[in-house]
Amino acid sequence: MGIFQDMDYGLGPVLIMTAFISFLGFLLENIWLTARKGYMDNRNMHAPFLLGYGEAVMGFYFVLGTPSDLRFFGTPSVSGPKSQFAAYCIFTFVLVSVGEIILGKIVEKVCHIVLWDYTKIPLHITRYTSVPTSIGFTVIIVTFMDCFFERIMNALSQTEPVRTLIFGIVLMTVMTLDFLYSAVKMIRTHKMVITWEIDFREKSFHKYRHNGE
Repeated sequence: MGIFQDMDYGLGPVLIMTAFISFLGFLLENIWLTARKGYMDNRNMHAPFLLGYGEAVMGFYFVLGTPSDLRFFGTPSVSGPKSQFAAYCIFTFVLVSVGEIILGKIVEKVCHIVLWDYTKIPLHITRYTSVPTSIGFTVIIVTFMDCFFERIMNALSQTEPVRTLIFGIVLMTVMTLDFLYSAVKMIRTHKMVITWEIDFREKSFHKYRHNGE
């Protein structure tokens, strides 16, 4: 059974949760962008979902479980609650830091694009990760997994299974096609896929027809 051993949720709830977290990732990036630079945009996608966030957080679940139920690839931890919580935080911090570096370098190598740059942030490790940002992501992920994840998944598991599965498949199909289309476009053009932008500094909305032009 591997990483799926002893997991309590069906495919439908997993797919819907992946989409929900992807939507939260879209919101999170735009909140960060607004706070730092005063504008928000479509984050290289056409639909308001960043699939990487959903896949990453669900990956944390399948690999680590939750902070109150730490599991290593489905094997329950025998340590106490406080030790489990501390270990979960440490593993999350490391995985976030390493994941950002790997993703950033892959995009830079394949698309010739620098998607983000943390070099102006203290304690940065390469341009793609830093101690403060990794701590921030860790706090957000651990809080969500500890306080909200199981409640939402339990609620989804109580809905009609067939409809839940169909809805989850539709959402995943939309996100996957959007991701693939945008990725191919960035690889071909070596440019970000900007379709709209709201500039709060100028109080203006810009809609672009051709990749930011």
